[in-house]
Amino acid sequence: MIICGACQYENKEGTLNCVRCGAPLTDLTAAQATRSLGDTDFEEGMPKWGSARFNGAMNLVLTVVDTNQVFTFDADHVTELVIGRLNTDTGERPTVDLTESDAIEKGVSRKHAVILRRDGALQIMDYGSANGTYLNGQKLVAQQPRILRDGDDVRLGHLVVRVTFRPQ
Repeated sequence: MIICGACQYENKEGTLNCVRCGAPLTDLTAAQATRSLGDTDFEEGMPKWGSARFNGAMNLVLTVVDTNQVFTFDADHVTELVIGRLNTDTGERPTVDLTESDAIEKGVSRKHAVILRRDGALQIMDYGSANGTYLNGQKLVAQQPRILRDGDDVRLGHLVVRVTFRPQ
């Protein structure tokens, strides 16, 4: 039996696409390819009004929702944080490595997005990922940065990361 990664349906051996949902039944772990999920446009935008500026010494905290994975950075020293997963072919790890949070299964690309510091604020930019990057439910246009605010939710494929600014 082959279990579909998208809907968990048990398919017969040799089946190429899931009988229930149509998702490809390839071995993504072996291929390490980013799975195209096809169903990432499922939420409407949820506006948030947190601060985009830092007052004094602040940390940028990225918390992967529904996991114990947390990344903390001194916000004043952030210039570029690549978000993605381990490239098993080269051993290259992004600054924010989401591999432990089932990044492959959730549609996260090796170099999915980047957080940049510009004009005293942090911005997020999608690298043209297979499953898109969403800021509070709004899909980002690839290569066009958007300002990050305290309390924002960033979704990479089906993996959600909450952004918070905390005093050091």
